[in-house]
Amino acid sequence: MAGSGEVRLAGSLSIGARVRWQEREWEVVEWQGSQVTLLPQDGEEAPRAVSYRWLVGADDFAVVSGGTAPVVDGSALDGWRRQDGREEEATLWQARMVEIDTGLAPGRSDHARGFGPGTTLAQRCAAMSARLAAEGIRCSAHTLADKRRKWKTAGENPAVLLPQPREGRPGGFTDPRCLTAMQEVVARRAHDSDVTIDVIREEVEDLLHARYGKEFGDPAAVATLLPSRSTFYLRMKESGLADALDRPTRARAALASTPPLPYGGREAILRPGQVTQADTTPLRILAHGDDGRPTATEMTSLIDVANHNMCALMITPTRPRDAESGQAGQATRAIDLTLMLAQAFAPWPVMPGWDPLSAAAASSLPFGALQAADERFTEATAARPVIRPELIIYDQGSPYVSEHFTEVCDRLRIARRPARKKTAPDKPLVERFFITLAHRFSQYVRHGWQGRSHKKRGRSIERMTLYTIAELQQMAQEWVALEYQQTPDAGLRDPFRPGIMLSPNDMYAVQVARSGYRPMPLSPAQNRFLLLPRWVIPGKGGFMINYRTYQPVAQDAGHYREILLRGGSKLPGRGDKWECRFNPYHPERVWLYDHTADTWVTCDFRLRHLLHDPWTADMWQEHAEQHRAAGGSEQDEEAIALALAQRDRRRRSRRPPPKRTGTEPPFQGLELETEQPSQDPYAGLEEFDLSTLRPRPALPISPMAPPPAPAPAALPARAGGEQDGGQAPHPLEALFVAAETAGVPPDASGTGTPGEAHEVVEAELLDEPGSGADDDSYEDGDDVIDVWEEHMPGDMEP
Repeated sequence: MAGSGEVRLAGSLSIGARVRWQEREWEVVEWQGSQVTLLPQDGEEAPRAVSYRWLVGADDFAVVSGGTAPVVDGSALDGWRRQDGREEEATLWQARMVEIDTGLAPGRSDHARGFGPGTTLAQRCAAMSARLAAEGIRCSAHTLADKRRKWKTAGENPAVLLPQPREGRPGGFTDPRCLTAMQEVVARRAHDSDVTIDVIREEVEDLLHARYGKEFGDPAAVATLLPSRSTFYLRMKESGLADALDRPTRARAALASTPPLPYGGREAILRPGQVTQADTTPLRILAHGDDGRPTATEMTSLIDVANHNMCALMITPTRPRDAESGQAGQATRAIDLTLMLAQAFAPWPVMPGWDPLSAAAASSLPFGALQAADERFTEATAARPVIRPELIIYDQGSPYVSEHFTEVCDRLRIARRPARKKTAPDKPLVERFFITLAHRFSQYVRHGWQGRSHKKRGRSIERMTLYTIAELQQMAQEWVALEYQQTPDAGLRDPFRPGIMLSPNDMYAVQVARSGYRPMPLSPAQNRFLLLPRWVIPGKGGFMINYRTYQPVAQDAGHYREILLRGGSKLPGRGDKWECRFNPYHPERVWLYDHTADTWVTCDFRLRHLLHDPWTADMWQEHAEQHRAAGGSEQDEEAIALALAQRDRRRRSRRPPPKRTGTEPPFQGLELETEQPSQDPYAGLEEFDLSTLRPRPALPISPMAPPPAPAPAALPARAGGEQDGGQAPHPLEALFVAAETAGVPPDASGTGTPGEAHEVVEAELLDEPGSGADDDSYEDGDDVIDVWEEHMPGDMEP
């Protein structure tokens, strides 16, 4: 075991000592607090600062040679910490041990009687024992010799000289089987009328005889398990069972039905994400629902225990079940918790209109180090760190114990721990956050804030211009990044600066420097596993989810045909069914998973072209129920899609609500990146210099025109800008000149006269009057056509 054996403690660890650690030799060059700086002897690595506990607790640690300044080991440090407030007594014992060891008391130049240079160690111990006896302290010479030996082994640490406090044994010397029987009997009596301790003792005795009678074989031997009456009363009081019997029946029943904590004692939480807490509560803010009516909301939040950071939050609409129509209610579901977890693995973006101080670059986060470690941190990242949860303490609501949420946590390697029912102390941070949210955020949302109770609710809340769910989500995220993450908290303290209150971002900066940052970005393929699963049977016409037919997109049609040729998935218990993932907030597209090739087949809703506005699976189900109430069938997807499209058209044609413009999209959750990024076809090409472009030679405009007549090498210019016959220069003369300058041979244009060239061009334009400026092929030649029309003869209409 670490810390045992003489080889490991061959010499006192001190400045200048050489130690063996991690199969290498190091030199202790600095000692500050609990940090030891080691310098490698081979010179292949920079000096490293490690914790003293980790150093001496390693299995391969050993002191090769000692130094000059002796220090103490880990056990002595623990003893010193346990002796807080007894420094004077430790200093007194330190002086006594120095006098026994050297014969001279600290601060004195002469030897006391019995401690001279000629005395032995046994004589000095006897003299010190006599001196302590005169002071009223009983300590023999042998005890002093043992103390000195222990003191020298601990590096002359005075903490080992003080008497160690004895740790109390729970239950004393009472048999543990009797203590267990006492707890069982009290729990059994929790729902009955109150009883005295004497009745409990009689029932405990009967239980011991019934349980261990055959084991001992003698009733007298079983009686030894039961303590005396006075001891039994003492054990009932020490264990708290006596106080439980004095409580009311309802309190005793609630205490008995509460299971014990799934963990023992308080945990030491040192790194971000080690333990997180999640819970859902009503937000008490009315929002604008999808149907245009006010709807209640609730919030789910995930908080890190180590630094009180808000890892993620999710606002969802809620409504009770309609007793008249039988419409099902709505609340936070497993997909909402999954989208909330996806938030924790990615940075929040700064949305348009947010305060500039809500950016991570303007906060106390180590933005430069985070940006170097994770390329997702940019100037447009909100002031909230990315924390990967390792353990979630959750409420025992139905979404948290659902199969989908459990599967997602297992895939992301997140441990789960249920909190006890109706026990707020099991997750106090998230419970406290809801109070903070009501005081510092919700009450400032005047449009829709209902107050903390119906007695304090304002008037005409339902008739106000309410915010949508998406707007409330963005407002809450801005408030978290701007105020909550940057507000000092009295519960956050740096061990090296205990007098300064830190904000969650400050505390994260302190912890991440010690524990490090390891990003875990999720790819689009990994994000698809976070969506809801459905097991479908692919067919030639596609497959159905909630009576909606999905067919593969064009680029995945070949892969889909391969799946059909294979038949079933051949998975255990699935038969012919294949796994499919979809998002109920964006049901227009789903993904079929091919487990044999670990790839996805993208499929779209067959009638997606009819639905131009955003829609959700809840909206589809609502119209399906209306269609069924009217005498239709839920399988008539064409009629349901048309009804949903008509609803969107009516919403667009209605007058918008006051102070709002345009249509309001329905609540579609948080955006989850599930699409592959599009590839840039011009990526990797070098930059092209446009100045190197040269015009191509002129070609015949009409394919029916005769071959171009040869033209002279140059058109002779006349005075006044006219050529032979007093005609103005031809408007296409510039093209011939450009051809010559482009390196075309003079005789490449053929041989002929300028007049013949004029006639060819005029015939082409007259034969195809419809191919003028209105034709698409002449979009780039508008200037040429204008010039031609300007010099056209007067007897021709342009």
